[in-house]
Amino acid sequence: MKDGKVGRRPDYATWTLVASLVVAACVGGASTDMATLRQLGARPPLWGFHPRPEQLVLPLFLHFGWLHWACNLLSLLAVAASVECVAGPAMVIYLFFFSGIASILVSLIHQPQAMALGCSGAVFGIWAARVLHSWWPPQEPERGKISLFFACGMVLTVVPQKMGLPVDNWGHWGGLVAGLIGYSAYRLGWIPRVLAMLAVLGWAGYTSRPPWLPF
Repeated sequence: MKDGKVGRRPDYATWTLVASLVVAACVGGASTDMATLRQLGARPPLWGFHPRPEQLVLPLFLHFGWLHWACNLLSLLAVAASVECVAGPAMVIYLFFFSGIASILVSLIHQPQAMALGCSGAVFGIWAARVLHSWWPPQEPERGKISLFFACGMVLTVVPQKMGLPVDNWGHWGGLVAGLIGYSAYRLGWIPRVLAMLAVLGWAGYTSRPPWLPF
């Protein structure tokens, strides 16, 4: 983590995630057709049923239209590359799935009848982790600027909602908090790291128990 060579590694994890979003879009994952998105694994309105296990992971790669996809792709590329530069590729992959799955689970609690789509929650988690990294000893000289940039980004997320666009704020904030927890657990060692991931997976497993929708 403190090795200066980490910053010179290629962004393997970042580009793997970006490539995954591109592939998902090519097979219909950036469609505006709800039926197509549901076929690919988006969580439909549940109406008392539980989501299937894959519906807590696949929505991270699905987006409602190309604008939604492009915004998340560019945001992911920027924040994930920054985290990978200072913390390595394993941290990025860990945070993406830890924050992303947690964001879907939080969204499910508050909006069970809404369709979960996009990796915004994962991006928020990685972004929050980048800020926390800058303040974690040894602190970075640019931590104030990093925090200010993050704060401006949080304010800008309110704009789409003010324009009348559907925004899953519960998923966003859930991913943000999960990013802080996941980063802290990762830095504290492999035992907290594994326990944190097991907690999220256990939560996901309990949430995705039957009965499922009959179609």
